[in-house]
Amino acid sequence: MSAFSDAIASRLFQSPSRLTFCLFLGAASLGTFTVLKSLKSTFQTENALVIPSPRETLLPHLSREEQDDLPYPPNALPGARDVDSPYGTFRVYEWGPEDGPRVLMIHGISTPCVALGPLAHELVKKGCRVMLFDLFGRGYSSTPSPSHHTHSTTLFTTQILLTLASSPFPWPHFTLIGYSLGGALAAAFTSYFPHLLSSLFLLAPGGLIRASHISLKTRLLYAKHGLPGWLAEWVVARRLWTPEEKSGKGEEEMIASMEPEGDGEKSGLVESVTGKEKEEKIGGLRSRAVYASASHVLLPDNPNSTISNIVNWQIAHHKGFVASFISSIRYAPIHGSHARWMLVGDYLAKRKQEARRETDLSRAGTGAGLRKVHLVLGEIDPIIIADETAQDVREVLGEEFVEVHVMKGAGHEVAIERAVEIAELVGQELGM
Repeated sequence: MSAFSDAIASRLFQSPSRLTFCLFLGAASLGTFTVLKSLKSTFQTENALVIPSPRETLLPHLSREEQDDLPYPPNALPGARDVDSPYGTFRVYEWGPEDGPRVLMIHGISTPCVALGPLAHELVKKGCRVMLFDLFGRGYSSTPSPSHHTHSTTLFTTQILLTLASSPFPWPHFTLIGYSLGGALAAAFTSYFPHLLSSLFLLAPGGLIRASHISLKTRLLYAKHGLPGWLAEWVVARRLWTPEEKSGKGEEEMIASMEPEGDGEKSGLVESVTGKEKEEKIGGLRSRAVYASASHVLLPDNPNSTISNIVNWQIAHHKGFVASFISSIRYAPIHGSHARWMLVGDYLAKRKQEARRETDLSRAGTGAGLRKVHLVLGEIDPIIIADETAQDVREVLGEEFVEVHVMKGAGHEVAIERAVEIAELVGQELGM
């Protein structure tokens, strides 16, 4: 064997060209092996049917004290449970009087359900039984791989039904509250199951955002057949990430990436967040796409629980978050959902006609059941423009079936910072 090796080496060194070729071939083979090994690992992650949440990948490695210090600790809200499903496990919270009016809440696109925690606590104070859950790909919910499951109305409607089925108590009729993307999902769910609802509250909802507000940059970034998956995730993660030095100054980049950006074609007088001055801004309200609640603490005993910190935490520790975010932008009912909303309006009109024909009004369900939609908007919301949204919702649902509430001085964070006022509206609707 030694003689054979010596003979081969002798021939190689006698022919420099052969030696160069062999060295090149060896280096190429090693490089190819390294790349393929890396790609194999990537493909295994992308092609996994379910991407686990931090509940499985992070929490087992932390002490109880370290878990409590997380921006979104696992005990953030009462009544936590993890529900198993064909799409992976997802986090649900349920608490409040067992015999209280049922209220189900759906959060927005970038923050898990802890963002609606203040509103949930206010409703429990009024005697409601509340239930919240982390949408797939957020918080402590797993991510059905976007390469196998589009994060669309179908997926999230299924999750809502799974959430209801997971309760140890019956939920025959309930109030549905949806915020931002959650508002779009709530309207879509209602179009399929209106008979399950007693009332519907849409807080700064997506679904009917006008196409004129979608910038070319947004179209290119979230195009279904645009950037390669890994590159799109890298770009979106960078845009969603809030540097520590900017975490208290608003989240302009976050909003720019999660919703259509200002068209920059017309200017308008825009009242400042403080309400004390007015400024001339190109693009009107949409040019001021800033979350005033970026540094807003969601959990009183946890100074780390700001919106910007929670989003950063998801980017760093939830392997499916960014992919789910992108898939939600592409496939969830954020824009162009007029047809489904019109079905809700048709249901309300039909129900009103049936009530008129009934001599016994109680049989028509006038004392219970969905009769109108409450639309809660922020006066200076740069994402869901109050005047536009109110007009469009009235057109698709019917003006008589919509009650509009505009919160003075509130922006897109209306559901977070106006929890007490919104709870009052819900309480009035429920006769509490």
